[in-house]
Amino acid sequence: MRISLRKKVLGLTLICVFSIAAVISVISIRNITSRGEERIAAYRATLLSERKQQIKGYVEMAVRVVERLPAEDAKKVIRSLRYGQSGYLWINDFKNVMILHPDPRLEGKDQSDLRDPNGVYILREITRVCREKGEGFLNYMWKVPGQEEMKPKISFAKAIPGKDWIIGTGIYVDDVEKAVLKERGTIRQEVSNSIVQYIAISLTVLVLMQIMAFFLVNRFIAGPIETITGRLKNFDNDLTASVPVTTADEVGELARWFNEHIGRLHHIIVKLSGITDKIHSHSGAIASTMDQQSGFATQLSSSVVEISSTMEEFSSTASQIAQHSQGVVERADKTLADSKNGAAEVENLTFKINDISQNIQANLSEIVELGRKSKEINKVMEIINNIANQTKLIAFNAALEAASAGEAGKRFGVVAVEIRRLADSVVESTAEIEGKITEILDSVNRLVMSSEKSSQLIQEGQEYASHTVVMLIESVDGVEETANAARQISLSTQQQQIASSQVVLALKDIEQGVRFSTDSIYQTNGVTSELAELSEQLRTLVSTFKIGAVTGNNETPVDRENC
Repeated sequence: MRISLRKKVLGLTLICVFSIAAVISVISIRNITSRGEERIAAYRATLLSERKQQIKGYVEMAVRVVERLPAEDAKKVIRSLRYGQSGYLWINDFKNVMILHPDPRLEGKDQSDLRDPNGVYILREITRVCREKGEGFLNYMWKVPGQEEMKPKISFAKAIPGKDWIIGTGIYVDDVEKAVLKERGTIRQEVSNSIVQYIAISLTVLVLMQIMAFFLVNRFIAGPIETITGRLKNFDNDLTASVPVTTADEVGELARWFNEHIGRLHHIIVKLSGITDKIHSHSGAIASTMDQQSGFATQLSSSVVEISSTMEEFSSTASQIAQHSQGVVERADKTLADSKNGAAEVENLTFKINDISQNIQANLSEIVELGRKSKEINKVMEIINNIANQTKLIAFNAALEAASAGEAGKRFGVVAVEIRRLADSVVESTAEIEGKITEILDSVNRLVMSSEKSSQLIQEGQEYASHTVVMLIESVDGVEETANAARQISLSTQQQQIASSQVVLALKDIEQGVRFSTDSIYQTNGVTSELAELSEQLRTLVSTFKIGAVTGNNETPVDRENC
């Protein structure tokens, strides 16, 4: 749906004015209502203050009576005091015991548990207030005399020093709420009348402001813009025309700038006409040049493809050589490691043979020493044989002496026989030991001869091992040189393979660049053709503008009287 500028501006003005009026109205209505509530609260406070002052006056009058009269006379006076329809006074002490009350059933009893339906302990709270402050007020609910209905009541009590009494009275305040409700109705009526008056004034002001806005919009905005729009509708590509400037505000500024830009557009169209002719003339030359470059790029692309395929084969061969060289390096490294391990093992074997040779020499010395000590055992055995022979001789002599002694020597003869038998046994054992020792000496001699032969063989093995170590060391040096040479060959081959790969990548980049260049040339050729067509279309389009007679500086006089 098309909405005119006049409707938009007037609608916007209406929304703004209505919004401002609505905000002000809401604030004003809220203020009026708030003032009404404040009046109601003040009215309620005034009525309650009057009631409080009233009952406070009754209590203070009763206190003066109690202070001037004896206790019994004071009770009589207080019991007889009445005010209003149901007003009375009571007396209680600081232990919440009711001393005087119109209801005799309450007198002389502890009323600490006396409370209203809301849970307020009446006498307990009154006593607390009087103990702390000497006097005070208390709000609670209480029955109206002769009725069961509970109504709000406010009481005032005051303590009498010296008598331990508290005198209090209360008044029902339900009439206060009735008066407040009545006053509330009056105030609400006044507030409603004020709101109606304020709304009427606001609507009147709103209508007047909208009428004024309509006049201003029609005079200074919509009218000039409609004039400019009518001139633009009849523009018909006539660059020599201009719009009238009727105001000095933004609309007039718009008209002036429009005329200025029309003049600049006229100048641009004149130059654009000449440039279009030149573009159209040069587009053919560009197209032929692009055709030649396209043929050259095609030949270059095929050459680069052949070189790239050759370099890829070379790179593949270099890669295979690098792989084989790497295998040779790995085999040489393994051979070098095995040679070093073999040399180390042979060297360890030499050390072990040396240790075995030393152990055999030590064993040989021990065996020789064992043979020498075995010969010394033979000497000891000869001494034992001599001792045994002498023992046999002594036993024989002892037997002779025992036989010559008769009965007295029989026992000694038995001992001599046993000694002889023991000496014979020693001689036999000694002969066996000598035989064993002879066998040991023979074994020791054979062991010495075998150890000497083993020592000679071990020395020969040690010499062979030394020669083997020397030969392995020389072999390790040769293998190490071979591994280094193979490693250098592998490194050179890898570098060659990397270089060939880089050349292949560079050729691929060149090939891609040539392809991209070829595509660009084809695209440029197509763009050139389109450019020729567009230049022709542009020349046709420029010819639709009315630019008048072209002057020497490529400008046409433009009517700028109103600029």
